[in-house]
Formats: sequence, structure tokens, C-alpha cells
Amino acid sequence: MNPHNQTEHIRSVHILGFDGVLVLDVAGPAQVFASTNKVLGWKAYDIVIATERGRDVVTDTGLALRSDVSFAHALAPDVLVVPGGPGVDQRLDDPFLLHFLKDIEPRVGRFVSICSGSLLTASAGLLDHKRATTHWERTHLAHKRFPAVDWQLNDIFTRDGKFHCSAGVTAGIDLALSLVEADHGRRVALGVAREMVVFMQRQGGQSQYSAPLKAQATSSKRLGDLYQRIEQDPTAAWNVQGMAKIAGTTERTLHRDFMQEFGQPPSRFIEERRLAIARQYLEGSRKSVKEIASLSGFVTEQKMRRSFVKLLGILPTDYRDRFGGNRHS
Repeated sequence: MNPHNQTEHIRSVHILGFDGVLVLDVAGPAQVFASTNKVLGWKAYDIVIATERGRDVVTDTGLALRSDVSFAHALAPDVLVVPGGPGVDQRLDDPFLLHFLKDIEPRVGRFVSICSGSLLTASAGLLDHKRATTHWERTHLAHKRFPAVDWQLNDIFTRDGKFHCSAGVTAGIDLALSLVEADHGRRVALGVAREMVVFMQRQGGQSQYSAPLKAQATSSKRLGDLYQRIEQDPTAAWNVQGMAKIAGTTERTLHRDFMQEFGQPPSRFIEERRLAIARQYLEGSRKSVKEIASLSGFVTEQKMRRSFVKLLGILPTDYRDRFGGNRHS
């Protein structure tokens, strides 16, 4: 790029600051944009913290966050980032903050809500009849307080026009990387991901409830113990009969328990776990698709292909082309 033209491509990023903001909701996206500047070798993103009165705020960790600008001087940013955190609950009905969000919205190029920050955006009425997501712990509140929003709470991030929402901290990084990719191409976004030592493979439509997270969150010791057995040998020939035997229950009860805890039957849970293993191989190895099908427990290439199309909407070979990074054997 011609350095004389670089100023034409500088995008302003304003990140909302308030007492009780989750520090990683601020730092994650900010680091993505700052690392993009480093990878490109020029300032593509100008990052500032905007607070109500232009005063410093205290994050959820107790660390202070320096303010760069007040709401009154946050004029027309290309990207407005609304982070979440425990401080969100005290501001869902804050007239000053909600007026600011409504007032600035027409002048914002991209309106980005991170984690429970989506609830602030929704409280301003800006997400009505739009696709959005938020942290899974806020599911009940999201549906109760904002029924007009088209909540996609299984997604790690969503996009509806200029409105972008992420499900959590790391999903906020995924979302920011997707914006960098849109602005500067996949090669730059991959360079940023490597700079930050994070993965660059998750799409917005992928579930925030991965198999390991589902199992860790379960309140059932029986299912937790079964998951530990599955993790010890995830590629074994798992079937419902064998899983029920290990869990010390009937197949019918196991199916009911899985539906209550995870919202899916045991067979789907196993299929998603195998899919995750296959994706790791496709992203980071040169192994053949046939070999990966065997290593991930699908046994045959055809079965793995069907699972990829059904759950991800993409063929394994296309997935590797799109998400394979530095490949090694």
C-alpha cells in the first residue's frame, strides 16, 4: 500500500467504558485492532476509550481504565464497541447512556456489542427485530427483557446489517478478527491471530456451547463422569447402549438426561465431539481426509463428509481450504 494514502484508510474505534466493565471485553477487541496496526506496519485503526464524563472508570478487576474522550465528543466512529461486564446490570435503564447509544447509532459505521454488552444495545432498542447473541448466562434475562430481539443464543457471534454481537470474551476476539478480515483480507487477519497466538477458525454460526463446555457445565455427576470417559477415548465406537451402561442407567433415561442438560441426544453429542477433532486435524495437519475420518472416530470418509455438511454446511476439503493455517504433519 502507498504510505501517502494510508490516512484514507484509518478507521476510528471507540470502545465504551463504564464502572464494572469486563476488562477483557475491552482488551480483547482492542488488542486485535492494535495488533492489526502492527502487522500492517501502519495505523489502520485509531482506538480510544469513551466514557460518560470523560473520566477514568474502574473495571471489574479493580484496575482503572483511562478515558480518552467523553460521550459528548464521540462524534462518528467507524466502529463503536459496547463491552459487557457486571456493570451492565446497573446501566440497563440508565437514561444518559441509552440516549447516547440511540443518538450516536445513525453515525456509527459498525455497532459492535461484546458479551453482555448486547443487553445495553438491546436496552436502547437498537436490536429490535435483529439477529443478536449474548453470553449464555444471560439467556433468561435476554428473552425476558428484550423479546423483540431475534436472539441467536447458540451462535458465538452474529451480524445483522451494521450490528455485530458476540457471545463472550473470546468470541469478541473472533468477531474483531472477522472485521479485520473484512477490512484487510484473510492473510492480514491470520497474521493478527498468529501475533496474538489465538485460533482463526471460528465462524459466527458456530455454537458457543461446544461439547467440552456443555459437559463442564452439567449439573449431573453421572453425565460428567460419562464425559470424562468419552474424553479419554473420544474416537471409540461410542453408541447409546454402551454410554447408558457406563452411566448406569437406561438408554431412555440417558436420552432424556442429555436433552435436559445439553438440548441434544447422546448421538449428536458424540458426533459434535468427533467433528471438533476432525476440524483440528484439517486446520493444522496435512493428513488425508480419509485418515482424519479414521482418527476422529467417523471411521469412513463418507460419514465425516455428511456430518460436516449437516452441522457446518461445508465439505471437509472446503473447510481445510478456508481454515487451514500453518500446516504441519
